[in-house]
Amino acid sequence: MSSTGDRTEYAPIDRKTEATKIHSKTSLPANIEGVAAVTSDSCPERGPIFRSAVRRPYSIAERRGTPLTSQQEDNDENVINKELFLETVESFQPPAIAATSNWVVRNESLRCVPNYYPLEKSSRFVSDASATEIANRISESCRIMSVQAMFDGQLATASLRTAEHVDIHLSLWQGLAPRYPNCIIVEAQRRRGDAVVFHKYCRNLLDAAQGDFDTRTFDKKEQFDSKFTHVASELLEEKELTSSGCSERDNSLFALEIAAGLLKKDRMDARQLGMESLCLLTDPTRTGSETALLASRVVLMGSIHDENADDNDLLPEELGIREAILSLIQFRRLGEGGEFSSSYDSDDDDTNAHPEEEQHNCLLHNLALAVMSNALEVLKTYSTKMGSKKSVASLTNSFLDESNDMSNRDLLRTLLGGLEQAKDKPHDARLSAKCLKCLFQASQKARRKARNLNAKEIVATALDIGKRTHVKLETETEKLMTALQQPDSDEEED
Repeated sequence: MSSTGDRTEYAPIDRKTEATKIHSKTSLPANIEGVAAVTSDSCPERGPIFRSAVRRPYSIAERRGTPLTSQQEDNDENVINKELFLETVESFQPPAIAATSNWVVRNESLRCVPNYYPLEKSSRFVSDASATEIANRISESCRIMSVQAMFDGQLATASLRTAEHVDIHLSLWQGLAPRYPNCIIVEAQRRRGDAVVFHKYCRNLLDAAQGDFDTRTFDKKEQFDSKFTHVASELLEEKELTSSGCSERDNSLFALEIAAGLLKKDRMDARQLGMESLCLLTDPTRTGSETALLASRVVLMGSIHDENADDNDLLPEELGIREAILSLIQFRRLGEGGEFSSSYDSDDDDTNAHPEEEQHNCLLHNLALAVMSNALEVLKTYSTKMGSKKSVASLTNSFLDESNDMSNRDLLRTLLGGLEQAKDKPHDARLSAKCLKCLFQASQKARRKARNLNAKEIVATALDIGKRTHVKLETETEKLMTALQQPDSDEEED
């Protein structure tokens, strides 16, 4: 063990000299843009100086309080300003695409198919078009088919709802090798509704994604279907003439009694089935003119009494069908036993309702609008067979007055309110427009009242929405605008 005197004395190390030696040995490259460099100053005795490749701004001391010159400002363009950089990143927006459709999707926003994710069989692989073009095709097909759509351009998804209450979810995926090389995947999922109706729409949507959807062929098919239903209604009328009138009438009354009984039940499916039955009973192309007349008379007048009625007939006013229809249209719900519910305020209580119950009430509201539109159309078309000495205008005015007395709400105002929601509920708006069209064509009193309720502006707004998103809404609002602008006659209505 050495003593203190035996300790080795080390000379002090000149750190500047050593650093200079290290720098000369390593031969670090200098003047590299964007990196910090080890450089030597003009004074070698100071040793290496670690300096950023980006010039620092002139300090106030160096400028002695004077403002920056134009040359100094130009030199300060390379100064890193983190705050300004972050603000630039947050405010950066990609260049906008010319939106020719309601669904704008970029290729870079597509997500890859997740691992272990089973694609639906209702999928299509498109390799000859971009995401923007595919989204444009699907958006246009939804407009042609009158499908309500809520598009999400960031996630490349779409939530669709048809007039038949079928919910469809569309997704665009980016296909990658080795499973799906060089393609975009269009996937359709059925979330709710009839499977047969879903496949009909799904086939058209997937064809549209590939560019195979022909609007002319679709329009011709729609016209053919309407022609077929017209021929079927004529055959039903011929059958009614050859068959016994008593049996046809009894069958119609029995069907109305069944529908009324379903509406009084507390089960959701039973009430929906009852409303769907009334939709069929008031459609002359489905059940014939005689049955449609009886059902429409019950919906609008609450009775089937005419000169041919006898005391043995069923009294439909006891069934409460008209009350149920008005309750669903005015207040969007039925009472506990299917009776009229006027104590309900839809604006305040819709937010407190269960989501399933709220969705069910919206469905019943849509079906009630369909029933009323069918009944009003039958009243206009078959007014001579209604069995009443009153005119169509008088029957229409009586219906409006009685509905207002029952619900303490103006039916015209309610229907115009539904038309105002054309952007969020285009299917309901189309049926509301159909009801208003029949009322305006039949009654000039209704037209005058609607003009005071700012109906022209409401219809014009709905027409613009229909042109962009919904062909059937566009068609009905055009007819409604024509009916609203009819000149009033000098004759007084009863």
